[in-house]
Amino acid sequence: MKFIPLILILMTANSNARADDPMKCDEQAKSVEQSVESFHGTWEIIKVQPPESTKDAKRLVFRKDGTYAALDADNQELWAGTYDLDASVTPKIWDHRSYESAETGADALGIYKVNGDKLTVCCVVGTWKEKQWTGKPRPSEFKLPAADVVIELQRIKTAP
Repeated sequence: MKFIPLILILMTANSNARADDPMKCDEQAKSVEQSVESFHGTWEIIKVQPPESTKDAKRLVFRKDGTYAALDADNQELWAGTYDLDASVTPKIWDHRSYESAETGADALGIYKVNGDKLTVCCVVGTWKEKQWTGKPRPSEFKLPAADVVIELQRIKTAP
C-alpha cells in the first residue's frame, strides 16, 4: 500500500473527522501536525548501519511540506524527495522516495521514533509493481537485518 502525500493526509484527517465528529477532527489534525512538528528540521547523521548506506550524506533535512533532502559536509544537496508519516501506529511509519526513484516505482518503507532531539529511522528498499510491494516487509524493530538501513540522528538547533 502506498501512502498518501503528507498534505493529503492533513486534508483527509480534517475532512473525515469533520463529517463524523468535530472533536475527533481536531484530535486527528493535531496528531498529524504534532508528528510533522517533531520530525521536521535539520538532523545530523550520528550513526548508520551499514555505514556505506548513506554514502556522503552528513545531514537530512525534513520540511513541513513533506519533502526532504540529503546534504553532504558542505551542505550541498546530494539527493531529495518526498516522505510520508503515520504516527497513529506503533512503531510510527516513515516512508520516503527520492525524486529519481519515484519515476521507477522504487520506495523505502520505514519506521521512526523521536526522543527529544534524537531521531532514529530505519527502512527497507523495494519497488511497487501493480500496487504490490516487492522487497522485504516494513521493519518492525530498529535493527538489522529486519531493516536494510538504521540511522541515528541528532537535531541541529537553529539560532532564534
